[in-house]
Amino acid sequence: MKSGWVYALYSHQSPLIKIGLTTTSPAKRISEINSSKNYDPLGPWLQLDVRQVKDTRGIETALHRQLNQFSHKGVPTASELFEISPKQARDALSQIPASELLAPLPITNLNLEPDFVAYLIALFKNSGIENFRDIQESWTFSLFPKTDGGRFFTLNIDKHEVAFSRPITSEASLVHHEIVVDHMVLKDWRLKNWVKERGGFIESTKYVSSWGNSSTLVFQSTFDHARTLFELPGFRRALIAYWYEALLRMQDRGTRSFFAKNHNYNAVSEIFRHMSEANSFRARLER
Repeated sequence: MKSGWVYALYSHQSPLIKIGLTTTSPAKRISEINSSKNYDPLGPWLQLDVRQVKDTRGIETALHRQLNQFSHKGVPTASELFEISPKQARDALSQIPASELLAPLPITNLNLEPDFVAYLIALFKNSGIENFRDIQESWTFSLFPKTDGGRFFTLNIDKHEVAFSRPITSEASLVHHEIVVDHMVLKDWRLKNWVKERGGFIESTKYVSSWGNSSTLVFQSTFDHARTLFELPGFRRALIAYWYEALLRMQDRGTRSFFAKNHNYNAVSEIFRHMSEANSFRARLER
């Protein structure tokens, strides 16, 4: 019995869903699939959902048996393909018993404040990191990492910590936030006032692993109020300028982050699911 991940992949070039396993890492397996003669014609394949489990073979077999009636045999060179919707695939992975999961449960199964999930969605969406889901492990996300003082999450790109939030023991209603962005924020008086109003400040980034030309926003607020930061055009531009360039650099290098082993695929899959459902809801409203 080997631990690892079971995954569901989708492609914009095919209506099919691929469900398989890996004992190395989802990012590496997806890269292998996209460079394979058998699957490349239907790709590129992208991560739809992932679960870290104790028994990869047993869980994969159970999923394939559960979805057997939808199995697609029309591609002789490719297997593990199913004629199901993304929702059906997510539902199947969501039904894996908690006792079989190796990593912390996905966000929706944790007793979290909705404002926290909404803040994470805003961070992922406005930074553009959702466009780099295929290079996970080059950027890493840890949910409730075992850090001194406790944290809600930590997000790294390569060796560089670019965002985290932690509780404030003296003030239960507030959260300490830090986000690294391009130093263009130093010229934005509206952004400076926003940070100052929340007991914070903007300073030159002190991380040795930073790439230069960056500033760190430090402030205290609830997750709900923290989301208003993403309404400021100056902040969004600075966030994209610094993060997107770093992500493109990692994409070109094709290297894993120093913190790859701590990446929480389960939590990231849930964040992307929330984002997808929110986009679908807005699309229905606009019809």
